[in-house]
Amino acid sequence: MAVQNKQTAKHRQAMIVVLFACNLLASLMQSLMNVALDYVSAEYHVSLSEANLLVLGYSIVAGIVIVLAALSLHRFGLRKVMLFGLIVSFAGSILGVLAWDFPSLVAARLIQAVATGLYFPVVNEALLNLSPKNGAGRLLAVNSGIIGIGLAVAPIVSGLVITYWGLRVLFAIPAVTAFVLFFIARRTIVDIMPRQKLPVDGLSVVLIAVGLSAFMIGLNEVTRNPLPMAALMIAGIAVCAWFIHRQGRLAHPLLDMRPLRNKTYALGETLIVLSYMSSIYLSLLIPLYLEGVAGFTPFIAGCLLAPATLCYAGLCFVSGRMLGKAGVWPLVPVGFGVCLVGFVALAVFTRLDLALAIVGCMALACAGIGTEYPAIKSVDLEVLDPELSASGSSIHSTLVQIAGSISSALFVGLMSGQVHHLMADGMAKAQAYSAGFSTTVYLAVAFVVVAAILSVVYARHVVKLTRGK
Repeated sequence: MAVQNKQTAKHRQAMIVVLFACNLLASLMQSLMNVALDYVSAEYHVSLSEANLLVLGYSIVAGIVIVLAALSLHRFGLRKVMLFGLIVSFAGSILGVLAWDFPSLVAARLIQAVATGLYFPVVNEALLNLSPKNGAGRLLAVNSGIIGIGLAVAPIVSGLVITYWGLRVLFAIPAVTAFVLFFIARRTIVDIMPRQKLPVDGLSVVLIAVGLSAFMIGLNEVTRNPLPMAALMIAGIAVCAWFIHRQGRLAHPLLDMRPLRNKTYALGETLIVLSYMSSIYLSLLIPLYLEGVAGFTPFIAGCLLAPATLCYAGLCFVSGRMLGKAGVWPLVPVGFGVCLVGFVALAVFTRLDLALAIVGCMALACAGIGTEYPAIKSVDLEVLDPELSASGSSIHSTLVQIAGSISSALFVGLMSGQVHHLMADGMAKAQAYSAGFSTTVYLAVAFVVVAAILSVVYARHVVKLTRGK
């Protein structure tokens, strides 16, 4: 019996490692285009907002799939979901290698996004089930750190490959990784939760797909075509509201919204949205500045981004331990405070066009995000009743993708619209990029200010809740 327990423990550890590896792949695929937008815009003769479809479309599809993730996990089991994700990762990456024009490149990204949409919530739920008693917070923090490593590695790898070999070779990296992981996962991943034959509400699938797509596409193009795109955004919001209303009336909702009735969870996820919007701003807009204003190649821009993203990843690993020792107070407010200082400094140095100082500001802001983000995520998922943990994980991952889509569409769309108008009036590209970036950074600071204030309310609420128990 002791040998069997030892083997079971080893197998559990092997599963956790493979789950981490799959999330690393998902993170890498999601971040592949972050330093490529300026290159794609020039190479395929499209605007920045059109090139942003490689990021925005990815987030939309991932967001839609995330809504289906909890149901898929219960219906098909962990093994089939994880293996399917690796198959679509490979298929989308191969299409990217073979892509013959911009639409086929977008299609490749949309297929890849299916894996990310499945993995982020499913891996969270699996880790909650595989973790030892009182060890879920640390595992989730490590998971966030591993995703952060993917975010750090992606700009360097992408920049290097794009600069010297082009986009086709870039897609070969996740293709080979997914191929190898598939055979490892076949021998390692097993179902850890009982399956349930839950019905799928087709109308809910249509509603979330149409609603998210309409809102995000409208937001991405609203600065170029204000009236029709604003109407599209309003229509998208209305359809999403219909989706949410419908979930409350279904016996088996596509996305169980009950976790949002928990005040702690709802407050935390609001902070998660603001935090993730900040991180997406940094990962998309800073490369555009470095390439469009400072004139760096994608490779140099990627190398400059890596230390900042490693700050995020490193603090994610540390955050889990700090949460266990000190709790959310003052950890979460301090994290947002550091992030705010980084963004305010970013706004100052943007006026001076000091590229290296801007990279330093990004590192400071990323360190703040790495401090607070894993802590909030851990508290939010652990505060829910066990039967709601899968839905809570799916809601969390859905909100993260929506936040990423909003940030991508809002900031890149705003910058693209201003760059388009300024260059049409005869301004040089570098000057237009600098002006567009300056406009967006002040809006980003406003979001972080709101988040910093709300973080104090959240931390105090969690402290009172903990003392009440």
